[in-house]
Amino acid sequence: MSSESTPLLWEKNEGIGIITLNRPERYNAMSREMLLDFGRILEEAGADESVKTLVVTGTGKAFCTGGDLVGHPSFDTEDPGPVMRKQYVWEGNHLPVVIQKMEKPVIAAVNGIAVGAGMDLALACDIRMVSETAKFSAVFVKSGLMNDMGGSWTLPRIVGLGKALELILTGDTIDAQEALRIGLANRVVPHEELMIKTMELAHRFSKGPTQAYKMIKWSIYRALNIDLEAASINELFGQSFLLGTEDVKNAVNAFLAKKTPLFKGK
Repeated sequence: MSSESTPLLWEKNEGIGIITLNRPERYNAMSREMLLDFGRILEEAGADESVKTLVVTGTGKAFCTGGDLVGHPSFDTEDPGPVMRKQYVWEGNHLPVVIQKMEKPVIAAVNGIAVGAGMDLALACDIRMVSETAKFSAVFVKSGLMNDMGGSWTLPRIVGLGKALELILTGDTIDAQEALRIGLANRVVPHEELMIKTMELAHRFSKGPTQAYKMIKWSIYRALNIDLEAASINELFGQSFLLGTEDVKNAVNAFLAKKTPLFKGK
């Protein structure tokens, strides 16, 4: 199968594993199949001793624009019911937990737009290398939803409580330099140098003390006072509930019709 028709690419080279979201025509929006494949690849990479570090990136103008409103069963006009809503949310929501528990550094190479769950995916990684063309938005609220994929846990710890609430409650977009200023981006580099600089760091990790990296991640994430897995369960409850509301159904239809959604609180 050619790379052009493969929505998720996985390659290994010199101790570095690279996951590439490859739906540029959909701005790397994730279908259900992509989320399931992503989870499978993460498990494979975590267990593969030849993979010393992991890079997550995208093709085209976007890193990832979150869940695809077209084709994902969460956004179908027919309500799948509370049990399946929770199942669909969990299929994405457990991925940051897997990334955090992975005993090796994980780098997000944010090549462009990162919004919604795409922003949360970048936040879940240990380090964010960011193109100067990138933009970020916790856009969920504009569709009557809350953040998921660990965003309620990661964003306040990365940028602080007040800024996190501002970004989540407004859904406003910030550019790469603002992301660097508030600590969301670790480094901002010229777009054409993004993968060069990312791979330089990845090679450094691949040749470094893997046991030390394992214990560093273990100790730092355990030291944080709220458990990501518990926060993920809160998101699971909230997001699966919201996916069943009329507001979200109306917002999805408005988005597809290129109209402004009207929220009725139902």
